[in-house]
Amino acid sequence: MTHRNTGSLPAVLLAVAVLGCAGDSRPAPQLPVADLSSADEALRAQVAGYEARIRALHAERAAAPELAAAVGELGRVYHGLQLLQPEALYLLENALACYREAQRIDRNDWRWTYLEAFALDARGDLEPATQRYRAVLASTPNRVTVLLRLAEVEHRLGRSSAAEALWREALALDPDQPAAHYGLGRIALDGGDATAAAEALERALELAPAAGRVHHALALTRRDLGDPDRAGFHLERANETPAPVDDPLVQGLVLLPAGSGATLQRGLLAVQAGALDDAVRLLERATEEDPANLAAHRNLALALIDAGRPDEAISALQALARLDPADAWTQLELGRLLGVRGRFDPSITHLERAVELAPRHKQARVELGLALARAGRPREALPQFETALEIDPFYTEVHNHQAVVLAAMGRPEEGARLLRQRLDAAPGDGAAARALSRILRQQQRFDEARRVLAGALAAVPDDPRDEGALRLELGRLLALGNQPARALSELNRARRLAPELFEAAFLAGLVYAELGRLGDAASAHTAALDARPDFGPARLALAEVLARRGECGEAIETIEAGRRLNPSDRNLDRALADLRRSCVEGGASQ
Repeated sequence: MTHRNTGSLPAVLLAVAVLGCAGDSRPAPQLPVADLSSADEALRAQVAGYEARIRALHAERAAAPELAAAVGELGRVYHGLQLLQPEALYLLENALACYREAQRIDRNDWRWTYLEAFALDARGDLEPATQRYRAVLASTPNRVTVLLRLAEVEHRLGRSSAAEALWREALALDPDQPAAHYGLGRIALDGGDATAAAEALERALELAPAAGRVHHALALTRRDLGDPDRAGFHLERANETPAPVDDPLVQGLVLLPAGSGATLQRGLLAVQAGALDDAVRLLERATEEDPANLAAHRNLALALIDAGRPDEAISALQALARLDPADAWTQLELGRLLGVRGRFDPSITHLERAVELAPRHKQARVELGLALARAGRPREALPQFETALEIDPFYTEVHNHQAVVLAAMGRPEEGARLLRQRLDAAPGDGAAARALSRILRQQQRFDEARRVLAGALAAVPDDPRDEGALRLELGRLLALGNQPARALSELNRARRLAPELFEAAFLAGLVYAELGRLGDAASAHTAALDARPDFGPARLALAEVLARRGECGEAIETIEAGRRLNPSDRNLDRALADLRRSCVEGGASQ
């Protein structure tokens, strides 16, 4: 959604429209004009509807509060659009013009003065913002909210004493305001009183656990108090999420603008906030409001991927591919996701199309090479990796894939040599170490493979996922080497380091089952399925364990749940038939 002015229109045109009828002695409302020619039809109709209502109210000589409210609401629409699209500052100017016009018409409605102050605050005009906030303090029922806004501006202006007094006044009215505790904590921290800062900031965090800025301030406080562990804990959780202010008038602004573009922007804000389910819902609505909105389809697919809903993401990408079949990104993402789901033929088709559309796209070449390798076509995969390296000779990750393909082509020594060269240059490259370990494992060179992994673990950067992946591979080797206790130690450590590595839980389940620890095996396989519900081997293994425990009904339901996820998986069909037969026979024998 774009709302930038184009052509010769200035950022804001204050048009003294002929809104009234002849003989009307009241001045006609002055409304801002913006170029919305590239916006959604729904948004243009919304703005036009507000303007028509203002004209009608003026012509009817409506009461000043009613007319002012209509003008102010138009300002709120412009303001909401600007919050959805922060770079479109001319929309903020339009909002300010409406708020000031609403105040001219009706001086008694505090809302327009307050929203003018908030807009000035956002624009960086801090002194005028303080004046407008103070003007509204006496007349608003939301006094705590105004105190919090005013205190923050005073603090930004460097007037700590004024800010502190305002935050304390807000807390006297409502002790559970996280923004006030956060503000007092910052003042104490700036003044060198880390103990008082910690007390205030901990209270703010208790009231608003997701406020990343509070975590950042607490990290600094704990550092000053000589507590590096707690400082690190809070620093890991620091982000730009502020301490919240309960402000319905402001919070409702982004909900006002109509149209697919505005809904898309609301969805993107939800993505930034980590609210992926809300983001998916909003982005789906954006595609329904305008089926041709390519950005909405693309961002819906990305949100579904981030939300761990790959099948729905594939459907969203397929819809996007039908709308824009010449978009290389769509073909690449669709091919990559299909490959992850084991659907190699359609994956390769889409990736070949991506390479055709963007021959110099190195990642498309790599993904096509990987899909061909997984489909058992290593000789076709190798040229794709070679081309990727021609495009970017420093794309070191490709060497790992190239080595694995060489091994699959019956040239394991060449592949191992490439990986050893990589590890000589970068001993902490966990991916290279894992790839070399797999080649050595396939040659039954288990001791050598373990030494490679041990060397990488000694050099790997402080990255829990990388270390977890290395320990997963080491656990696999130990299990193959008939060392179940050591294997479980490494696999369970991998699970703790990186819970998303579902294969570690699956392998641990297999080892537990071999040891006869069926309860632990069932728990491990269940954990694997929690992380990856469509992982068929874990589902089959869990069903087998449940059947061994005599829990035939649960085993059958486990397989049937898998069939609902993967209706085309024939392995599940066969397993279900075997289970039903064995359960019937077992019941008859009893």
